[in-house]
Amino acid sequence: MGEGTILVSLPKEWVKKNGVRKGDTLSVEELSPGKLMVKPLQGGQEEPKQVVVEYPGEDVSQVSNDVTGAYLLGYDVIKVVGARVISREDRAGIKAAIGRLVGLEIMDEAAKRMTMQFLLEPTAIIPERIVLRMSGLLDGMLKDMAEALAKGDRKLLALAGERDDEVDRLYFLLVRATRAAVVRPEVAERYGLSPVDLLDYRVLASFLESIGDATSELSHKLLGQALPKQLSREYSSCVAKLATMNDLAVQGFISRRAGRQRTISRQMNSLSLEVTQKLEAIAKMPTGDGAGTAEALASLERVSKLLVDVSDLAVITQQAS
Repeated sequence: MGEGTILVSLPKEWVKKNGVRKGDTLSVEELSPGKLMVKPLQGGQEEPKQVVVEYPGEDVSQVSNDVTGAYLLGYDVIKVVGARVISREDRAGIKAAIGRLVGLEIMDEAAKRMTMQFLLEPTAIIPERIVLRMSGLLDGMLKDMAEALAKGDRKLLALAGERDDEVDRLYFLLVRATRAAVVRPEVAERYGLSPVDLLDYRVLASFLESIGDATSELSHKLLGQALPKQLSREYSSCVAKLATMNDLAVQGFISRRAGRQRTISRQMNSLSLEVTQKLEAIAKMPTGDGAGTAEALASLERVSKLLVDVSDLAVITQQAS
């Protein structure tokens, strides 16, 4: 029709289902090469999803959990509403929970209510970038821990374990992003991710969050020990290998369609074996006061196994595709 438009015929059932009538304006968006999305314009922008969380509930931790759950489920506006005044202590607890949720900000606050809104556009949140940021934080934690153990720097060792909170924040954001992409196909198209890819990212998020937890636990356990220098150096060497494994595993996942997964998997298995041998050697060494050695070794082994799981996830994804 004319010089710049091609006539498009719409399925009758779709027209009836969406209430489209003669004269209505439709939105046509290019999602990716070869794909267009047609949708009716329903009075401007889509209304934000809202949910109300009741206060006080059983306790403030339950309110915080409900807020976190609503965030992960993709609600845009979360209202905490109380039958009585929200106490100063409980308000501080709720704000602490909000601080762990990227993009969620308090927009309105009164004695008996708090209103929060998610201010980031789903299409501006790229899962790959979140994963790389999480991996970068883990890399910094592990490398700083290795350096701290090599130098006997207990302050640096403590700081290395404290970054797990930021890993958790990105984990929550990644879970929200993948769920939004599952519910809204146009978001997944903009990400360039298939349903299987989204599932892989969700599993990867869980692995990386667990690695952050285990690394933080390791930092606390090692801080509680008076380590002989030789033992501390052995721990340092082991943690440095874990940092290398982290980089290999995540890069393998990101580039999982490039055909390098089997090579990376062999490198990962070789490093994992070296870590296991290091742990066996550490277990036989004099441990000073001996406190917490078994627990520290268990944390190291857990990190190693989780990183191998990340690498295996990339291999499985490549085989499936």
